[in-house]
Amino acid sequence: MIFERGQTIVRRHRYPDGRFGSVLCGRVVSDDERGLALWIEAGSQTLRRVDLAGRPTRELSLLTSLRMTTLLGLSSWQPFRTLMVMPPGAAHSIWWSWLPGGEFNAWYVNLERPITRWAGGVDVCDQELDLLVHPDGSWSWKDEDAFAEYTGEPAFWDEAEAAQVRAEGERLLDLARGGAAPFGAEWMAFEPDPSWQPTPMPHWWELPADTTCWGPEYFHP
Repeated sequence: MIFERGQTIVRRHRYPDGRFGSVLCGRVVSDDERGLALWIEAGSQTLRRVDLAGRPTRELSLLTSLRMTTLLGLSSWQPFRTLMVMPPGAAHSIWWSWLPGGEFNAWYVNLERPITRWAGGVDVCDQELDLLVHPDGSWSWKDEDAFAEYTGEPAFWDEAEAAQVRAEGERLLDLARGGAAPFGAEWMAFEPDPSWQPTPMPHWWELPADTTCWGPEYFHP
């Protein structure tokens, strides 16, 4: 499954129980040996979990929110303009983030199981631990407490997988410290097509990944 430049696709984060935790949408920049590069313009529509009162659940422990009645609520991607690069078969994606005025803000390393492709986009299982790297060389881990909390829970990952996740993060941190790819200049000067406005959520966002009832034209609005 190779996506075309400019094609709208979704990136769906699946909870361990199979539900969608969030859905992002954007335009394909490229899909080649470097991986799948997806542009998410600030203001693009997103779907995120909220409780029955409409309050976002992102600040809650996932173990808590999985035991609640939640819904997907429509929101928008803010404030960054973001390029997400998902290398082939990698246990991570790297997000380049620019401020609205054009200043580069940071690299966000999202540790995750390798993406699963389908006709409308990609599905991903997040592994909670993330890494934030700033242009001045400073860095920090994110969500370490939640990562430790979920380790050993049957729906998430065991100690062995947790060690692999941490090792992948450490490997990427070493590259970042040395200014090596993918933290070099390859994508730093990227500019999206001027016609790429914020992306509306496409109508196929919730289709099963194994859907075979629609042809390719269905996924090109």
